[in-house]
Amino acid sequence: FWVGSNGYLGFTNGQISAPFNSIPNVSGAQNFLAAMACDLLFDVSNAAECWRYVNPTNDTLIVSWINVPFYDAVTPAGAGNNTFQIILSAVDSSITYQYQVQSGVPAAGTNVVIGIENNSGSIGLQHSMNVFPPVNYAIKYYYPSNTTYVVNDASTSYNDNTETGGLFRSRNGSPFTMKTSVKNTGNQNLASYNVFSRVLNAGGGTVVSDNKMTIASTPGQTENITMTNTFNPTIAGTFRYVTNTQLPGDATPSNDQKVQEIVVLDTTVTAIRLSYDNGVEAGLGGLNWTGGSGGAAIYFVPPFYPAKVTDLYTYIVANPMSFGYSMVVYDDNGSGGAAGTKIDSIYVTAGSIFTSSWNNIVLPTPITVNSGGLYVAWKMNGDGLTLGQNQVPPFSNRTFEILGSTWATYRYRETEDLMINIGIEKIPVSGAGINEGALANYFGDFYPNPSSDLATINYDIPFNVKNIFYQLYDIQGRIVKLSSSDLSRNNGKLSINVAALDAGIYSCKISVDGQTLTKKLVITK
Repeated sequence: FWVGSNGYLGFTNGQISAPFNSIPNVSGAQNFLAAMACDLLFDVSNAAECWRYVNPTNDTLIVSWINVPFYDAVTPAGAGNNTFQIILSAVDSSITYQYQVQSGVPAAGTNVVIGIENNSGSIGLQHSMNVFPPVNYAIKYYYPSNTTYVVNDASTSYNDNTETGGLFRSRNGSPFTMKTSVKNTGNQNLASYNVFSRVLNAGGGTVVSDNKMTIASTPGQTENITMTNTFNPTIAGTFRYVTNTQLPGDATPSNDQKVQEIVVLDTTVTAIRLSYDNGVEAGLGGLNWTGGSGGAAIYFVPPFYPAKVTDLYTYIVANPMSFGYSMVVYDDNGSGGAAGTKIDSIYVTAGSIFTSSWNNIVLPTPITVNSGGLYVAWKMNGDGLTLGQNQVPPFSNRTFEILGSTWATYRYRETEDLMINIGIEKIPVSGAGINEGALANYFGDFYPNPSSDLATINYDIPFNVKNIFYQLYDIQGRIVKLSSSDLSRNNGKLSINVAALDAGIYSCKISVDGQTLTKKLVITK
């Protein structure tokens, strides 16, 4: 589950923020418990706390919001005070909200909702709307002793990673494995059903697709699925990895599909720009926060290691009051991969900002990324400064919003990307000392495999090499084919004509400047 700073628990990773709508509502986030969903503020300048407790028998969860004020654009620390909690009990399957302190109202007005909503947004129980609860008050939802309500529902939880976060891949690099997680989100046992995955190009054409049947499942059960077919990134461009559950009579079609953005880049060029947007600003006036103390960020994972970050880019829509802004880079070594150590911070003066345009910041000291990724944050230093928004799908699901010192999932991440990019370069290193385990990161697998004609393997090596050659061995260890000449490119593909070879299992030993890697190849007739 996810704890929302705005007074709710979510069971999918979506944000609930102002304006707070009535319950139920099919728009926005679903599948949540709203104890006091309103514009609250956690910041280092106030005393707000949030705690969770699980009892020793593991049948009760308590999440408490303590001394949390309302967001106030005029008062940085917030105004008012609220202390309340949510209690989930497996003993009687109940949900309880308790309120100890409630004073003040948000500066923007009394906009608050209390209730529960299901995973489709079509069913919910609203306790109250735009009325704050009294102190020393409790609300308890009981599960009915008998129910005839039947829900047959399967959903796609995520593609590839738990955020269905976008990826950058190297053209002619290793194949992309289509992995997904599905869940029985109904209240009935489900028989096996089909899961359909495919990768689509920018025009909507299918590049690769596959199907797999699930196992039978009980309510709440998840299953991780790996498709057999893989996506070979031979063409640069933006692709969509789409997965659908295909349960007959599915109750909630809106949760059947997940879409992941995959950006394939030509990494043979010197300067490489990582961008999830297509460069088209939405024309909505840009993103900003009233009071001028907010910001936004994007998480970037480079398509190769080591990578050298050389440039930061932001698209600024407007700056009517001539304020500057800061660009801050964070390591992803925080809790659970969140933004952690600050790596660099650069202030951009008002006089150097171009509006309705990209602004390029060259890092005085480039940042080397050897693993994982980094967060790049844009932080306002005054009111009215606006960041570009891109609403052309697919979307990265890598965006965050920043209010004061508090980070949260960007509230519109499923319908837009924010226009922050970075520039990277490869770091020329010697191949000496690279072992087989490291080489495996730079080579894909043979495709098609099994093969009866031409078998191909893509590779993308992030350092200069002198030669690459291969030797193909049969099951008796005899060399049956070898490269006729050395290959000196560090990015491309290696193709082997196997039409004249007998059916069987073969081993291909690939040598890179004296270091070797072995790949299996099956030949059929």
